[in-house]
Amino acid sequence: MENDKKTSKKRLRLNYEYIVILIFAVFFLVCVIVAPVFRSWRNFSNLLAQNAMYGLMAVGIGFVILIGRIDLSIASTAAFTGIFSATMFVREQFFLGIIGGLVIGCLIGALNGLIITKAKIIPFIATLGTQVIFRGLTLIITNGYPVYGIPKEYNIIGLGKIAGFFPICAAIWIVCLIIMQIVLKKTKFGQYVYAVGGNERSAWLSGVNTNKIIIISYVISGFFASLGGLILLLRVQLANATAAEGYELTAIASCVIGGIAMEGGKGNIIGTFFGTLIMGMIINIIQLTGISSYWEKAVTGMIILGAVGLTTILNHRRK
Repeated sequence: MENDKKTSKKRLRLNYEYIVILIFAVFFLVCVIVAPVFRSWRNFSNLLAQNAMYGLMAVGIGFVILIGRIDLSIASTAAFTGIFSATMFVREQFFLGIIGGLVIGCLIGALNGLIITKAKIIPFIATLGTQVIFRGLTLIITNGYPVYGIPKEYNIIGLGKIAGFFPICAAIWIVCLIIMQIVLKKTKFGQYVYAVGGNERSAWLSGVNTNKIIIISYVISGFFASLGGLILLLRVQLANATAAEGYELTAIASCVIGGIAMEGGKGNIIGTFFGTLIMGMIINIIQLTGISSYWEKAVTGMIILGAVGLTTILNHRRK
């Protein structure tokens, strides 16, 4: 009898991951009602393309949040990557620009991981420091001037469409999303990510090399920060030292809205897709309805608080 009650309670508990999908559906319906133009495929494909860089960054930082850490340097990593890659693109070294940019992201991620695990500096301070350092380096290298002159044919990744229908950058985002979800759910590394985020000491006592998992998670974050930076660069065809400012907050918000718990150990990468689109729809509907863009930050903040509050309530009920 008691087991039946427990089973019925479990069935009544709504999983936050499904709630996110429901919230996404409600937001989408509201957007269609408020702005009928929103229902067109052209607008939705633009929504996917415009949010691909945020979504890619959210995929990467999602791993860091799952291990109970934070990475504030992803926007600066994207900007630094953009400056390097744009310089290569101007010289018509396309593949060197792509590969070199991604390597830079991995190296910055590794640096963050090493500072945190070896120097024992807390993640907030460590990544805040590298954020400022690499943002400063982009300004020093460029003297504050943008890098332009990128060949127009390179923008196929940022602005091109598959069969004239589906944005290439959105396809890259979705493929990466699926791959990293599989890595998280179907590999030992993914299990260790959850273990470190759930209880790092217990994971260490059970034989998990926690420092290695932390460093790899930051490398993943750096890689996707650079990939997001490359998508941004190939969309705007211009590299700027101030590019991607504030993107880290949008990526973190996408993870939180998508169901990844800030304390670590809970959530998945697929949720970041819906979190990113919810964020994108808010901005999109504000633009379509002519509401002042100043509302974007305020509404974003309210949604983050609401998402965190909802996950907290659900976690308390589970306990």
